[in-house]
Amino acid sequence: MAVKKIREELVKYISQKQKKNYQRFFRVITEEGEKKDKFIGVRVPDLRKIAKRFVGLIDKDLLKLLRSEVHEERLLALLVLVEENEKVIKSGNRLKQKKIVNLYLRNKGWVNNWDLVDLSAHYILGRAVFDRLKPRSILTELVNSSSMWDRRIAVIASWAFIKNGKIDLTLRLARKLLADKEDLIHKAVGWMLRECWKLGEGGRKSARVSKGNQRGGFINKKDEGKKAQKQVEQFLIKNYNKIPRTTLRYAIERMDERKRKKFLKGELV
Repeated sequence: MAVKKIREELVKYISQKQKKNYQRFFRVITEEGEKKDKFIGVRVPDLRKIAKRFVGLIDKDLLKLLRSEVHEERLLALLVLVEENEKVIKSGNRLKQKKIVNLYLRNKGWVNNWDLVDLSAHYILGRAVFDRLKPRSILTELVNSSSMWDRRIAVIASWAFIKNGKIDLTLRLARKLLADKEDLIHKAVGWMLRECWKLGEGGRKSARVSKGNQRGGFINKKDEGKKAQKQVEQFLIKNYNKIPRTTLRYAIERMDERKRKKFLKGELV
């Protein structure tokens, strides 16, 4: 019954123009090769509105959506999970948080497009690893997977650590992905390196680490951020000859223009 109601809600937001846009920009990689995903044309902001109304959806209904051939239904299921995960983290319900991440991992084969990964991996899996509900080794396993989406899940999941001023895990995973053949991995790695760099940008006050973090305490964002920028620079210099050009461009995007140009020319190596 819940799935029927959700699909009725989705119909209200369908846009044929949006559907055409999605079909142009998305692709799915399967074991059989590349194919087009199926879209109905619902925007992410509208999916978020619907997701907030269906937090607490029972697993049976959630899985029907998550295993759907329709892209927006899969994304909606993930957004419901993200909303529920945030709720249980705030309440301190670690058993429920672990249940959510286990469901996510069992069904990660359906998290098979870049937006599905990017809007869920760090919120669910990354946070579970950060909160020590799952070992870091699970990200190493994923980064070594033959599935491009598993590899993207791994590096995007590390964003949960970056948000808390910790970048060593991201750098370790990034190093393993430098020889990857997929452009979507090059972009993901460069994006996460850029997020590491952003920790050192000005105007940030010291703040307590994320709510729900059992380790607690304060981090000095300014000092940690400058250290993070130095680590990113050292990473780029040390691995310069191995870094895909797309990864490099993404990683240095927030640097000052002079330094950015020097990296592009290889003058800092």
